[in-house]
Amino acid sequence: MDSKKTTSSKMRTASNSRCRFLGCILIATAIGCGTTRISDTLRTGTEQLLLSNAIERAVNDMDFTILQGKEVYFDPQYLKGVSDEGYIISSIRQRLLADGVLLKGTRDEAVYVVEARAGTVGTNRQDVLIGVPQVTLPTGSMMTGVPSAIPEIPLAKKTQQRGIVKLAAFAYNQQTGQAIWQSGTHPITADSRDTWFLGTGPFQRGSIYNGTSFAGQRVRWFGGPPADSHVPAPGISITAGNTFTEDQELAAAKATEIAKAKTKDSANKVAPATFNPTNPPSLPQPGRLPTATPTATTPSAATSGFSSGGSNPDQRANSGGNAAAAGLLMLQKRATDATSQ
Repeated sequence: MDSKKTTSSKMRTASNSRCRFLGCILIATAIGCGTTRISDTLRTGTEQLLLSNAIERAVNDMDFTILQGKEVYFDPQYLKGVSDEGYIISSIRQRLLADGVLLKGTRDEAVYVVEARAGTVGTNRQDVLIGVPQVTLPTGSMMTGVPSAIPEIPLAKKTQQRGIVKLAAFAYNQQTGQAIWQSGTHPITADSRDTWFLGTGPFQRGSIYNGTSFAGQRVRWFGGPPADSHVPAPGISITAGNTFTEDQELAAAKATEIAKAKTKDSANKVAPATFNPTNPPSLPQPGRLPTATPTATTPSAATSGFSSGGSNPDQRANSGGNAAAAGLLMLQKRATDATSQ
């Protein structure tokens, strides 16, 4: 019995060894690595958020309700070349529509004109450090193995970025030249604050974040988002979702007006003149005189008045008539001389 137990235990040991060996082979073949390509845009997402947030706040401060129901043309020419020009123009147009303004595509179709300009569209950055800043060592004291600079050793560090936007707009009646409304100017800011404590961070807060986050993750034990003291103008915010009711009577009247204009334009168009000859182009056309083909004449024919045999019948007839007239004149002259004698 003992020998049988010993044999079976040896078999189990050998089987376990083979399983471990196969497991090690599987683990070794399963080990690998992968790479992910990461690229950055020319402008950071934080910068774009700061500017877009400040632009939205500045546009929300504009109250266009005085132009509600009026035909208005928005003139964006004084915003050309400004940073985020397209976002500013589209935001103002959206605010105009949200306040009930009837936007027109051309200046001639509108009674009122709204012009906008930008005084400031940019970012600022401020850094505060409590600790040892980075120090670059003199090159003359460099030795082998000695670093070229002492790294930064912060106990606490704070970086603040601010997006600053100052926009202004005004409206006037282009038919009378009278001013109707102006927005006034004052800078609007959006901020982002990054904080490090004893090398841990960044803890991010600011108007572009919803509360506090650590390394991109929301940290709830820091409390809720900071209270926003900015109060926009009355009306529908351009950052809030909303559904508008279209005036069906106005849309139907406009469609009828466009259809009448197209019908009138098509009626006033003059059809181009067409010529469909009944006879081939090689034959004389009705109502047109045939064009005589000029023929070359020799010097003798030009001086004598007689044409060559290659001339057409009309030319020969003309030559004969000229000769007869000359003979008649000679006879009349002879008769006159005889009478005088």
